[in-house]
Amino acid sequence: MAEAQKKKEIPHIDIYRAWCKACGICVAFCPTETLARDEGGYPYVKYPERCINCGWCEIRCPDFAITVEGKKNGKKVRDQFEKEGPEKGTAAPGQ
Repeated sequence: MAEAQKKKEIPHIDIYRAWCKACGICVAFCPTETLARDEGGYPYVKYPERCINCGWCEIRCPDFAITVEGKKNGKKVRDQFEKEGPEKGTAAPGQ
């Protein structure tokens, strides 16, 4: 009996070059090496099929120059992260 293979939905990654300062943080934090840097040092999506929608690139970008949108729920990773807030039982230093 042949099983139907489930097609992986690839997240949509937007990189706003006008906001990007080519620091490379997004590329460095990408666990699947989906992102790479061009000759000018700017990030680009090299292997979109590798993206696991973890959002590390979006969360770590100091210039808000990258967004990752999941296909299933249509929400941006940063929006989900900010809604959840800090984990219960954790506090910032000094609190």
